[in-house]
Amino acid sequence: MSSRGNSENRPLRRAWSRRLHAFIGIVSSVNLLVLIGSGLLLQHASLFRLDEKTISRAVLPTSYRPQDGDAGVRADIFVTDLHSGRLLGTTGTVVLDVATLAWLTLLLTGVVMYFGKRRQTQAMTMDDNNSEGAN
Repeated sequence: MSSRGNSENRPLRRAWSRRLHAFIGIVSSVNLLVLIGSGLLLQHASLFRLDEKTISRAVLPTSYRPQDGDAGVRADIFVTDLHSGRLLGTTGTVVLDVATLAWLTLLLTGVVMYFGKRRQTQAMTMDDNNSEGAN
């Protein structure tokens, strides 16, 4: 009975894992886009001359780098802080921690789905081989 109950729950568990994987993937893709964009800008900061550009205070959080004055913040500093999560202070760090856990969850649910599908394929192959041997 317990092995039968376990096999009946597999499709439900698989569906839950796929839904969780898809939801987290969609939500965390925003974080990935920010990391990719800011990383690209940092990699080519001299090409884009980020150290010569300023981000206006109008678009920045009021608590962000007040020591830089009212004019704004150098673009290279802004992009670095955006990339690292320091732009939003402690909140940014927590958001990046949550995003990191989301990426870890994506990895784990992906592995679970991969090995579950692989186990299912192997079981089907064994069933096919057993049914051929019975004929």
